[in-house]
Amino acid sequence: LSTIVMSVAALLLTLGPTHAQGTCDIFRGKWVPDSSGPLYTSSSCPLIIRAENCQANGRPDKGYENWRWKPEQCALPRFDARKFLKMMRGKTLAFAGDSIAQNQMDSLLCILSQVT
Repeated sequence: LSTIVMSVAALLLTLGPTHAQGTCDIFRGKWVPDSSGPLYTSSSCPLIIRAENCQANGRPDKGYENWRWKPEQCALPRFDARKFLKMMRGKTLAFAGDSIAQNQMDSLLCILSQVT
């Protein structure tokens, strides 16, 4: 499991964090508002079933969609699905874990489904 986690972390780092100084620890940071909006929505992703669709189940706000992770020591660029798919061509990615890992995998698939 730790090999998979480290491989995913290494892959994310190769997708382009810009180092401000020294090392980039993507695990230290905070959530900040992001006015560019979400990479997908509950209506744009075919994988989101009604039971997991916040808006379809009555959630009135969408503000929770407009946040991004900001590491302390570096800039993490917006996820580029095309670049990710190009880098992963011919490779295998595994998600091991519980329902949180399932949610992360579903989210990645929703992001990738937006590529045309």
